[in-house]
Amino acid sequence: MNQYTSGPDPDDDAAHRPVPYETAHGRPHHAEHTGTSGPAERQAPVRPRNPMVVTWTLIWTNVAVYALMWILNLTGIDATYWLGLAPAVAFTEPWRILTSGFAHSMTNPTHLLLNMYTLWIFGRMLEGGLGRGRFLSVYVASLLGGAAAVVLLSPEYSLTVGASGAIFGLFGAVLAVTLWGPRQFRSNLTTILVLIGLNVVFGFLVPGISWQGHLGGLVTGLVVTGIFLARSRRNPRSAGGRPQATEQGR
Repeated sequence: MNQYTSGPDPDDDAAHRPVPYETAHGRPHHAEHTGTSGPAERQAPVRPRNPMVVTWTLIWTNVAVYALMWILNLTGIDATYWLGLAPAVAFTEPWRILTSGFAHSMTNPTHLLLNMYTLWIFGRMLEGGLGRGRFLSVYVASLLGGAAAVVLLSPEYSLTVGASGAIFGLFGAVLAVTLWGPRQFRSNLTTILVLIGLNVVFGFLVPGISWQGHLGGLVTGLVVTGIFLARSRRNPRSAGGRPQATEQGR
């Protein structure tokens, strides 16, 4: 918007004083008098950018799918059966490769809560640094990598659901940034390795957890993020941001 002032007498000293105008923040400032008449432009409001758009979109998508599963269950439809991934039907019903990464156990709500909390933590660490497009690419690639490992390594008729493959891909992304990102992040290497090791071992020891999905997602996230970092070093202008590191249920 433009703000106009009435034209004063050019012989009046007041005409040569700075013309006050109001910024987008409501604080009075003064425009420089240039000796020419014309409107003084107001500063455009600056809106803060949300650095976690992709993270929150993924979280709410998982929550929405879980709510839909509850509604379907109330009508007698076993949503887990139709959305989960089993190697025996992976090629005849390929939608399961994607839907299994957004469906969660109906008998254990903590499965969803823990995965979404972990996604929120990693989103804060990675999305702003990698950039939205690359962060989403790592997440989706890790989901697919976890699903591929389930198809290759799980029992033929075992049903797998959960975002844990994609979440472990974000573990791999953090490890990649720690190993190949800015030098200051390497001080976190021991902590990251211990955290990943504990979670991987947990998947092997606790029944009902798909270590296959965890392992596939972890490797995929590590490799994809490593490729992004390598490309960024060769061509800094292509970087989507600055690297930051701060269940199967699957």
